[in-house]
This record gives sequence, structure tokens and C-alpha cells, in this order.
Amino acid sequence: MIPTYLADNLSSPSIAFPLRLQQGLLQKTDERETYLMLLGIMARTPRGSWPGHPFFGFQEFFLEIARESLSEESRTRMAAATAEEINSVFADLGLTRYRVDSFVLDPLEKDTQPNRAQWAGRAMGGRGATLMLRETGSDRATGYAL
Repeated sequence: MIPTYLADNLSSPSIAFPLRLQQGLLQKTDERETYLMLLGIMARTPRGSWPGHPFFGFQEFFLEIARESLSEESRTRMAAATAEEINSVFADLGLTRYRVDSFVLDPLEKDTQPNRAQWAGRAMGGRGATLMLRETGSDRATGYAL
């Protein structure tokens, strides 16, 4: 016989996304913070290397966008396509509270701060990128610098 549980008999609420492990224990965290952490994981993950989703990860983006032969228009199109791919992965995984509103590339410039830490160890030819994360139905966005 399969046990059944009535909602009013549960002693604790179920745990769902966002989650994190801390000292081997599962803990709930701020949902926006968790989306940002997930974006960081996706940025460090090669596309297609996670069996849970064929388009998870966008590590290659940083190498592609830094190619000297690309025009600014091509870079802008690549950034927009990457943002849409990220949103597609979010939707496929059932993560619909936030979406990447835009992926903005900083203007090309010489690195005036030579000791500046490059995000995820990826130098992008003196440029950075910012993902704008927007809560569904909200007009406020949060920037996440890469």
C-alpha cells in the first residue's frame, strides 16, 4: 500500500527551488540570489555538458565574444541570443519567477585596472558583461556583473 499524506498533517512545508547546501544540510535561500548563483554556475559550465538539459551552460560565450574579428553588431546579437537561451533553459526547468532581460556588453576599452579579477577566469579582451535579471511582472531589474 502506498502511503498518502494530507496537507494539514504535514509537520513542515515542502522545500522547493531555491535551495542550497550548507555544511551538508539543505537550506532555503533568497530566490533572486539563487537565480544569480545558478547563472554563475551556467556561465562556468560548457554548453551541453549537463545531462539534465542540452542547452545548460554558456561558458563558450566568453571565448566567442572576445574574438577580434567580430563586429559590435555581431557581439550584440550573440549576447541577445545567449540571454534567450538562458531564459529557455529556465523555462524548461520550470524556473519562471525571473528571466534574463538583457545581456549587456561593456564598451571595448583597455583594462585600466590590471589587478582586476576577471569573472570565472575569463578575460574578455578588456570588456565585461552584465546580465539584467527581471522578476516576472515587475519593472525592476537586478544587474549581475560577469
